[in-house]
Amino acid sequence: MNKQITYTGMIWLLAAQLVVMLPFLFDLPLWLLPVLVVVAWWRLRVLAGAASQPGNVVKLLLIGLGVGGLLLSGLRFPSLDAMATLLLLGFAFKSLEVVQRRDAIVVIFIGYFLVALHFLYTQSLTAALYGMVSMVVLTGVLVGVQQAITEFSTGQSVRFNLRLAVFMLLQCLPLMMVIFVFAPRIAPLWSIPLASGQTQTGMTDRMAPGDIEKLGKSDELAFRVTFKGKRPAQHELYWQGLVLNHFDGHEWRQFDRDYDVYQLKTALMSHYRWQPERMQVQGNPVAYEAVYETSGQPWLFTLSPAVEVEGDVLRGADYRVMAQEALQAPFLLKAVSYPATQRDVVLPEYLRTLALGLPSTGDQRSRELAQRLRREAGSEQVYIDKVLARFHDLAFEYTLNPPTLGDKDTIDGFLFDSKRGFCAHYAGSFVFLMRAAGIPARVVVGYQGGEWNAAGQYLAVHQYDAHAWTEVWLAGRGWVRVDPTTAVAPSRVEQGLEAAVQAEGSFLADSVLSARKMPWLNGVRQQFDAVQYGWRRWVLGYDREEQAALLKSALGDLSVGKVALFAGGLFAAIGLFWLLALGMAQRRQPEAPEHRLYRRFCEALAKRGARREPGDAPGAFAHQAAEHLPALAEVIREFTQVYEGICYAPPADGRVATRRLKTLLGKIR
Repeated sequence: MNKQITYTGMIWLLAAQLVVMLPFLFDLPLWLLPVLVVVAWWRLRVLAGAASQPGNVVKLLLIGLGVGGLLLSGLRFPSLDAMATLLLLGFAFKSLEVVQRRDAIVVIFIGYFLVALHFLYTQSLTAALYGMVSMVVLTGVLVGVQQAITEFSTGQSVRFNLRLAVFMLLQCLPLMMVIFVFAPRIAPLWSIPLASGQTQTGMTDRMAPGDIEKLGKSDELAFRVTFKGKRPAQHELYWQGLVLNHFDGHEWRQFDRDYDVYQLKTALMSHYRWQPERMQVQGNPVAYEAVYETSGQPWLFTLSPAVEVEGDVLRGADYRVMAQEALQAPFLLKAVSYPATQRDVVLPEYLRTLALGLPSTGDQRSRELAQRLRREAGSEQVYIDKVLARFHDLAFEYTLNPPTLGDKDTIDGFLFDSKRGFCAHYAGSFVFLMRAAGIPARVVVGYQGGEWNAAGQYLAVHQYDAHAWTEVWLAGRGWVRVDPTTAVAPSRVEQGLEAAVQAEGSFLADSVLSARKMPWLNGVRQQFDAVQYGWRRWVLGYDREEQAALLKSALGDLSVGKVALFAGGLFAAIGLFWLLALGMAQRRQPEAPEHRLYRRFCEALAKRGARREPGDAPGAFAHQAAEHLPALAEVIREFTQVYEGICYAPPADGRVATRRLKTLLGKIR
């Protein structure tokens, strides 16, 4: 442990540090990489004798600079980002102190911890594979630090260490699988809050002109859905997330004040709670499982109304389904929806008030238009049809690049001036016209449609599927979905956003390298996404319910004794496997390159009639073979001389001699 680390060992230790730190650069400050490079350069100069070991004053100065950079990065304290950045700084700076083996082992153990820490940022399949590579590299460096085989060249030593690391980790694989299957699925004992705003993606709790079209330019995945029966038609896939009731003249929000997650949970459990008795369930059920990506938001998206839901969720009076906490990891939800169900046939007064609210002033032209059309219509349904016909007949355009409308009279600006907008413009203006005519209405935001993955038999919903539509309350029917976008761009609902904006070429215009825009990559992209979904579903989605179902299918009726006996048998089998694997590994001694070449040399001469007997020494055999094969006598003598030199008087560079043996062997063959 007190032996000093070699120059080569230090290079491999620094390489392992680089491998461990690289994935963090996607989430943490980029200046961490230059810090590691400078520290590595300094450390190598010290080993080469070109610089001195840093003293205590220099170390304190470096620590101060690192902490200062951390403070200037704007990371919130305490948060996962701040704690991880601080640990990575210590991981990099520790290289300056590495002199002996014990110092290197401390760095390697910190590296193991950082590999596990990165899974708090992402649990994707690619992250898991990269984590395995990092484990192999760290273990290989650990092997190299603990032992050094002087007979090996640098390349041979690296290959030996990595091969041994892979072998050691493969031995751990059965134990890892048993622990994964049988270990109780318990909640974490502690948590560190994530940095505010850094991990929030997807739909927010408000909608202003220009908000949803920003999502329409992103190809990030929102969630995946597997249907347990027949898949609904594309135009029926309205994934409801939030209902926006309050309009302040510029943007739509859920309520007249902003709620944090805790306050919203309190509201959902008190005056805005879900009341299933207000539903008249009818129609055919749609059963499905959805895996939502990490978003930093609590919103879940379901086919409304979701009558049966499995998962730790909250329900609201607007038939939303919401997670208890913001999603900081993939979330699995099992649900059964009845889209034809009648909701709120008798509308509570509180919901009626929310669904009729408008600012006291502003958008006067739109108010007058609503009152005139309502007088002409005679009935609510005819009025709805007239508003939709206006969108269709007056050359309104559906676009991902609408003009700005300012902060005042945005409804007037859209309906009378620009007439160009995205789904949010049509949904917001439609609800305004309904409310101005005395008809309860509200904006619904979520996703519409999705991309069917034939390889994995599931639906992938991306951010560009973000959509806004409306619900109108009609007497005797309750809440009825009306999507005003269909009056302008029916292809948006039938074929998706790409088809709806094909003419203007704005689909994923800012994502030049998106695989979604490369038809020749679609097959590969979908196959890879299917593998990712399998990882999400069967590994990350392995919760208490899945664990109980798996054990019950394997063991029948569960009991503590039966599970303990089964697990004990598996552990015993793993122990036997280890004994056999270690025994075989000990019996298989690696053959040195020179011995392997000499064996081939003897085999080549045997084919020419010069057979070596087991008791023949190399020199005696060379004399006999030279007499039997005079044309090859010089080659045989030189090969034997070089071989004996390697065995009994090893040269400084064995690789040159080995290459000479290969050349001479080629002349015999």
